[in-house]
Amino acid sequence: MVRHSRYSFVLAALLAVALQMVLTLPAAAAPEPAKAPGTVDVAKAPAPALAQGYDISYPQCGKTLPSKPAFGLVGVNGGLAYSGNPCLASEYAWALTSSSSTQPHVSFYANTGNPGPDVSTHWPARGTATPQPCDGSWSAACAYDYGWYAAQDSFTRANSVAGSAAAVAAPWWLDVEIANSWSTDTATNSADLQGAIAFLKSVGVNSVGIYAAPSHWATIVGATTPARPRMTRSEHCPTGCPGRATPRKRRNAASRP
Repeated sequence: MVRHSRYSFVLAALLAVALQMVLTLPAAAAPEPAKAPGTVDVAKAPAPALAQGYDISYPQCGKTLPSKPAFGLVGVNGGLAYSGNPCLASEYAWALTSSSSTQPHVSFYANTGNPGPDVSTHWPARGTATPQPCDGSWSAACAYDYGWYAAQDSFTRANSVAGSAAAVAAPWWLDVEIANSWSTDTATNSADLQGAIAFLKSVGVNSVGIYAAPSHWATIVGATTPARPRMTRSEHCPTGCPGRATPRKRRNAASRP
C-alpha cells in the first residue's frame, strides 16, 4: 500500500475507529428566546477540537510526522507481504506519543496478497504440513498457509520494535487491495486471508480487522456487499469488515512478494 498524502486520513477509513472522527452537525437555528430585563449574554463554549489519527508507513520515511496525533496506524511492511518498512521503529515510537483517551494509541497493519507458486519465492512448498497440508499448488490449503506465514513475518517485524506484549495487545489490520497480487479464484483469496487472521489469533491478538475499499473487497473475495464478506464477520472481523481505504497510488503489478 502506498501512502502519500496520508496525513489527510480520516476515520471513515476504519470502521472501528470512526467514532473518534465524527463531527456533530449544528442543528437548524431556532429563534432566540426573549431575554429577561437585566440579563446578559453568556459566551458559548467553543466546539471541541477534532481528534485526528494518522496512517503512516514506508512512504513517510524521512518526512516530518504530524505532532500530537490522537492515534497512529503503523504499516509494518514495505508495500508487499514479506517486505519491511525501514522506518518501522521510528514510526512506532512516534505513534506512542498519541493522546487519545478512547482509542488505542498504536495499531499495526500488514500488506496482504495471494500471488501463487509461480511468482512467489515464499509460497509453501509441497509437503508443508502445518497449518494445513499443502501440495505446493495454488490450492485453498496452500493459500491459507501462505497467508498464515506472511502474517507471521509481519508480526515478527512488529515484535522486533514493540516487543511481544505490545505487538499482541495492539489492534491489527490486514490491508486488502487490488494493487497487490491476487488470484482470480476468490475462494483461494479468502483462504489466504483466513490464514493470516488465524495466525494473529493464534498468538493472542484480540482485534483483527480488514482494511479495504468495498470495491476491492468485492473483487478479491467475491463479497456481494461490504456487509456480506465470505469470511465470518463475528469471528474474524469484530471491528468492521471491511473499512474504507483512502486513495492511493498503484504499485507495479509485476512486483510480487
